[in-house]
Amino acid sequence: MKKKQLKELIQDTLSPASYEFWDDFYEDGLGKGEQYEWYIHYNQLKNHLLELVKDKDRLLHIGCGNSFLAEDLIEDTESIHIEILNIDVCDNAIERMVERNQKITNQRVKNSLIYKVADATQMVDIKDGHFNGVIDKGTADALLSTLELETGENEMVKLLLREMYRVLNKENGWFICVSRNTCLEPYFYQDDQAEWDLKKIDLTTNSSKGKGIQQVNYIYLAKPLQLSND
Repeated sequence: MKKKQLKELIQDTLSPASYEFWDDFYEDGLGKGEQYEWYIHYNQLKNHLLELVKDKDRLLHIGCGNSFLAEDLIEDTESIHIEILNIDVCDNAIERMVERNQKITNQRVKNSLIYKVADATQMVDIKDGHFNGVIDKGTADALLSTLELETGENEMVKLLLREMYRVLNKENGWFICVSRNTCLEPYFYQDDQAEWDLKKIDLTTNSSKGKGIQQVNYIYLAKPLQLSND
């Protein structure tokens, strides 16, 4: 068996919910280039983001990989000051983004971006209510992709949403999650330790699978609510 075939076989047997999958993806897979954008590009999401972002906001971008989304958002909000912490479990993706950020000549953009290796399901060094907003393109979907039939009992997805609820400001926080799974929606209602005001927005884009093929993306806009005391 050739080396390429062996790597493809290993990739096919790894769950996208595993660290190993992403190490391989950004080392030798589709993510090995300068930039890889999951599902949609910044310009397709920017109107939703610009309606939410405010001056002095602290934002969290989970599963950032080598996406330019955070950089584009900072460039697009020059009249206000925001900071974005970008995290991913993949060391090599974060290392490349740190190197890229060091080369940015626009000091406002450069100083507004932080890249860090971290797991969004367990952010033990982040205080409750620290962030005003969280951005996700595909991380929740990756945790759903366990190579098994989705039954609505995925503990990793529950942990992710619970942690996003914890780190978000309950007065004005928001979580914008881009997904291609309708089965993600019930998870926002299953945890008695988190309560959300949820809105689902359909966004149809051209598919990379071929000319004339369209892809439906779902933008879940979730705002954390104070837990009721009953």
